[in-house]
Amino acid sequence: MSQYTTYDKFFNTEEAAPILAILKQHAIPFEFSAIPKTVDAVIAGGQPSYLYEVKISPTQFEPVNRLLRDKIKVNLDELDPDYYLFSFDDFELVEIINNPDEWGRLDFVIARKILETRDIVYTTEELDVIWNKKIEALARPESEEKGWVYAGYFFAFTGGFFGVLIGLVLLQSTKTLPDGRKVYTYDEATRKQAKTILFLSLIVFAVCLTLKLTGKFDLFFLPVINT
Repeated sequence: MSQYTTYDKFFNTEEAAPILAILKQHAIPFEFSAIPKTVDAVIAGGQPSYLYEVKISPTQFEPVNRLLRDKIKVNLDELDPDYYLFSFDDFELVEIINNPDEWGRLDFVIARKILETRDIVYTTEELDVIWNKKIEALARPESEEKGWVYAGYFFAFTGGFFGVLIGLVLLQSTKTLPDGRKVYTYDEATRKQAKTILFLSLIVFAVCLTLKLTGKFDLFFLPVINT
């Protein structure tokens, strides 16, 4: 099993070329491959489908982030005049600078370059501050909507199997930050609820399975259903 983690995704190989060139230049091991369409469609959730991805070791995320920020060079005169970022106003371009994780690395560099032509210049120190604040925000665990917690308890008491699945998802889901760190997706309160859901689900599932195997399942549940 690969120890590499997805670092970035691309719509085409040309878009990936600048990043791959820097990885090769600095002898950083990576994997570059097409994304299976079925998997990508699920992950994208209706968003434009990425076709390729580059994977690197999580320990290399932060060094590569800095390398790409400092080493990727773009000549605006060589870009297609219809390139969509040229139509962005200053506010929209600043949004790209403030949310680099939501945009491709190349778009970040292009946005920064366009802003420089408009006398809006970011120093390395200012970019470091922006990046650290973004990482801090992304690292905060989420509080799951009550709907999934309620659904977990419902399924826990009505057979247990789906309750187990929901409990495991809420308890074990993680996310990889742009600096390579892996953290739990949900906050401690949600994960405590998930442990309870998982515990109850396993008990109910074991009871139902035992009753089914001993032929007492229908005898136990039919009177309840008929009432």
